[in-house]
Amino acid sequence: MSDGRRGRGRPARIDRDRIVQAALELEGTGEPLSMKAVADRLGVQRPNLYHHVADREALVALVAAARIEQALDESWMPAPDADWRDWLLAFAHATREASVTYPKFAEYFSFAGSAGRRQLEQIERLHEVLVDAGFDAVTAGRCVTFVGELVHINVRSVFALRARGNEPHRETIAQVLHDDPDGLPIMRAAGMGGYDPDAQFAFDLDAAIAGLALLLARGGGRS
Repeated sequence: MSDGRRGRGRPARIDRDRIVQAALELEGTGEPLSMKAVADRLGVQRPNLYHHVADREALVALVAAARIEQALDESWMPAPDADWRDWLLAFAHATREASVTYPKFAEYFSFAGSAGRRQLEQIERLHEVLVDAGFDAVTAGRCVTFVGELVHINVRSVFALRARGNEPHRETIAQVLHDDPDGLPIMRAAGMGGYDPDAQFAFDLDAAIAGLALLLARGGGRS
């Protein structure tokens, strides 16, 4: 028998990387992710997986790390000499895109491991850019947190729209405007009865960047 052929009854050789790759392929098809489904895809018995992955939760965490690492690779990072504003904007859009694209993996994300370390290195570079622009380390951290909070708020609205078609308070406003065609004219003109999360996110970022630039110009970039 040649070295490249498995003996009868001998299980296929697997390791964690092959398991994660099979799980990614399975997840990409839209099929439910389970240890049995991954084992079937690899042509092994389910117990063989437990030598490498503790349980389904651990498997989902590994898939989450892989997906987020794919979504937040270094491709989002601007040129090294780009303005700090461009860096913050790029970070915000990349984080939002990853959060919206892979919502079910958010709770499993961790900065532990190689994937997490890779994300931390990117965030460290963003902090370096802000410090080079004139912010001190503490204020730079607050800038990144501030932008991250804007992303979180907007993503939550995106999910609400997906689930309900609108956020509850906006549904109430829309109903009030419908019931009183002549009432609240400025709010009506402002479009308070509807909501575009993309347009709102763009506005939020413009306002945030303008505010941070003014803070820096006034010497407030230092805590």
